[in-house]
Amino acid sequence: MLRFLKGLLISFGVLFLVLVVGGIVGLRYVASEWQPKPLPEHMVLSLTLKPELRETSGGALPFENIFNTGSSSLLDLVNTLKTASEDERVQGLFLDLSAAQVRPAEAQELREAISRFRASGRFVHAYADSLEGNGGISTYHLATGAESIALQPSGLLDIRGISLSTPFFGEALKKLGIEADFRARHEYKGAAASMTNAAFPSPIRANYRRLVNSLYAGTAADIATARRLSPSSVNKLIDTAPLTAGEAKSNGLIDEMLYRDEAIDAARAKAGGARLVPLTRYSNDADTSETPTRIAVISVDGPIVRGRTSLLSRDRQAAARNIVDAVKDAREDKRVKAIILRVNSPGGSYVASDTILHALSAARSSGMPVIVSMSDMAASGGYFVALAAEHVVAHPNTITGSIGVVSGKLNLSGFLAEYGIRTDSVSVGRNADMFSMTKPFSAAESARLDAILDTIYEDFTTKVASARRLDPAEIDAAARGRVWSGEDAKRIGLVDVLGGYAAAEGLARDAAGIAPETRTALVAYPEPRQDLEAFVTALEEGEIGESASRLDALLTFIRYSGIIESVLKTTGDGRIDAAAPHIIVR
Repeated sequence: MLRFLKGLLISFGVLFLVLVVGGIVGLRYVASEWQPKPLPEHMVLSLTLKPELRETSGGALPFENIFNTGSSSLLDLVNTLKTASEDERVQGLFLDLSAAQVRPAEAQELREAISRFRASGRFVHAYADSLEGNGGISTYHLATGAESIALQPSGLLDIRGISLSTPFFGEALKKLGIEADFRARHEYKGAAASMTNAAFPSPIRANYRRLVNSLYAGTAADIATARRLSPSSVNKLIDTAPLTAGEAKSNGLIDEMLYRDEAIDAARAKAGGARLVPLTRYSNDADTSETPTRIAVISVDGPIVRGRTSLLSRDRQAAARNIVDAVKDAREDKRVKAIILRVNSPGGSYVASDTILHALSAARSSGMPVIVSMSDMAASGGYFVALAAEHVVAHPNTITGSIGVVSGKLNLSGFLAEYGIRTDSVSVGRNADMFSMTKPFSAAESARLDAILDTIYEDFTTKVASARRLDPAEIDAAARGRVWSGEDAKRIGLVDVLGGYAAAEGLARDAAGIAPETRTALVAYPEPRQDLEAFVTALEEGEIGESASRLDALLTFIRYSGIIESVLKTTGDGRIDAAAPHIIVR
């Protein structure tokens, strides 16, 4: 009866989803038939930057592009600003950062796009009611790309610096009778340190210290240059933050103290009273996806996992089969002359990472140029997938490297015994219970796990050395789990060029032999029109039922481990997993 009810509920859920999607599609069709008023001949674009930018629109989930109607991706913004910079009707941009939560490399990507927009003779006015909380310095870093910055008189400029922080559960787990047995290759691989230690081990602390110093130095230098301040002055102001709007203005960090309506009036006055037009409205009229020559942008956004993205999942993840399908679509599209793999991932499954690498290697072997563009993070498996590229591009503040592997398990037997819970099993095969969370590793199981990790690490480092032309000493100095800023990664040979989409597009054009006069469009693959096909595929492969079974599995696991599930970043499949400590950019 329970199965019948569950099946009935799932069936009703699917029917409801189909009806909702059908209704939205119908409304969109009606809306498409309605012709909006033409754009004005003189306008100022307005962009209210929202939290949690996706790398590309659509593609991660079926019908995602339908439901997220008001959200532009990072690629959308870069493309639209490029189009606007060539449009004589556009006079400038009003950039509202009040709700923005940008990560360090995202700030650099958008800052570069704004700089190119300004170089075309247009102005950019940045505004925020307040820049406060974690991420304030990255958001302010972006704002310094504008020619003027305004803050509400009662607002704060919260640019307290950069902190790399992670909770450590080692002592708590011991008190609970839980044994954390994780092995890393090698001493700088910090993915599981929070489960086994009470603080950062010395090698990891030294590595992270170099990382935050690099991120901070580049950000502070950009701020000093943009605001025409000395580096020492900027450092002192950061150490004094949070700053009031008045303090920020008197010290040259902002230009005006204005309320939002006043800031909008100032931007319109700068353009001779031109109308304010939302960037999304402008983007809908300035669609460049029909440009005959395309460069496909395929996103690896989130933890790398095997299989496809579950139909009902809302987690951001890079599913190997989805990405392989996108590579296949790009190769078969005659308009596509090159692929840019856009990576924003902390890593994940070793098998899934290798699946993606194989698809990209096959594309390159067929004559399709492949360029990797790293966003905020391309670590561990996120770096592994970049090894098929002709060129690797990263922002100075990209976090990359983490060339290593970690795996292991929690042994809950002591914790369960404390409450009178016992487990028993009947098994065949010496290692059948190897990853059981109710027993420690046996000597044979421990040796087998170590052998697997050694094999994976050897494969990873060999592939990196070959792709990046590094000798044994160089790869050893770059790997062993170390993480690097993009700036430092270029210095040691893990990255070729510092920059973002513009640099990657230039390299892709050169690799594909595209003539300078030929226009190209950066187009995300898979395209939104393929969502219906993805929905049907999900139904055929039973992913809706799979989502229900995952719920049962999750509930069972929570009964065992409670809050531990929220911090556990590895499973016992010998996978590459970056699971980097939480980066707090203040």
